[in-house]
Amino acid sequence: MLHEVEFVDLTPWEIVPKLLDRGLYFGSIRTIYRILSENGEIKERRLQSKRGKHAAPILEATGPKQIWTWDITRLKGEYHGKWYNLYLMLDLFSRYIVGWMVTETESARNAQHFIRETVNKHLKKGDKVTLHSDRGAPMTANRTQELHGLLGLLQSLSRPRTSNDNPFSEAQFRTIKYHGSFPGFFENKEMAISHLEQFLTWYNNDHMHTGLNLHTPASVHFGQVGEIVQSRQHVLDEAYAMNPTRFPNGRPVVKSNPEVAGINLHLKSLPVENGLGGEFQSEGISDALHSAGILH
Repeated sequence: MLHEVEFVDLTPWEIVPKLLDRGLYFGSIRTIYRILSENGEIKERRLQSKRGKHAAPILEATGPKQIWTWDITRLKGEYHGKWYNLYLMLDLFSRYIVGWMVTETESARNAQHFIRETVNKHLKKGDKVTLHSDRGAPMTANRTQELHGLLGLLQSLSRPRTSNDNPFSEAQFRTIKYHGSFPGFFENKEMAISHLEQFLTWYNNDHMHTGLNLHTPASVHFGQVGEIVQSRQHVLDEAYAMNPTRFPNGRPVVKSNPEVAGINLHLKSLPVENGLGGEFQSEGISDALHSAGILH
C-alpha cells in the first residue's frame, strides 16, 4: 500500500488519516514509520547542503610582522539597537595593535579600507605577512580576497564556528571590554574613537602583558626586550646580593619574551598540505579528524 502511486510521496501523518476517512485501518502512524524504517525507506527527501571540511589553521610566528590577526566586534551605542563596529588588527608575536578603526556599519568595503590603510602604515614593499581572521562576510568577500593578492598578503581563515582558531583577537576584545575604564555605552562615534585611542595607546606602550612575560607589546614589537631584561636583572641582582635570604629559591631570573607564538601549534605534527589552512593529504586521516572534532 505504501508503494502505491497515491501514497508513495506522503508521510504516515498524511496516509493514516486519509485511510481512516475511507474506513480503512492498517496500523498507527508509529507502526507505519516502523515498517518503513525496517525496509530502509526513511530518509530526508529535501536537498541538503553539505558542509565542506576545513583544516585547522596552524600558525607560527618567531618575530613581529609575520602574522597579523584581526576581527570585528560591536560596541554599544547611545540607544537600544545602536552599535558601532571596531575593526582591530594585532601582531600575533608581539600583541602590538597595528591598526584599528571604528565605523557605523560593518561591510566588506570598510574591511578592505582597514586592511589597505594598516598595510600602508606598517609594511614595506616585499614584506610577507599572513592575515588571519574568522570567516565573517567581510573577511571572505571576493574583493577582500583579491586585495590580499594585490598587497602581497597571505590569507588564513579559522574553521567555521571555532572561536579557538582566532584566540588572540578574541582575548584582545575581552581585555578592552572588561577593563575598568570601558564605558557602558558610547554616546556617539567620536566618543568611541576618543576612548579607544587612549586605551590602545596605553595597551601598546604601558600594559605589562602576562603572555609576554610582563613586557609591553611595544617593547617586543620594536626589539627592546633585551635591554629591559638586562636592566631588570641588574636591579634584582643587587637586591639578591644585599639580602639573599629574601629569595628562598635562589637568584631570581628575569624572563624574556617567549620565542614562539602561534595558533593550534599542538596540531603541528599532523600532515597538512600547504601548511596554512590546507586540506589534509590522507582522506582516512581527514575522516578520523573530522570525527574527533579537529576538522569541521
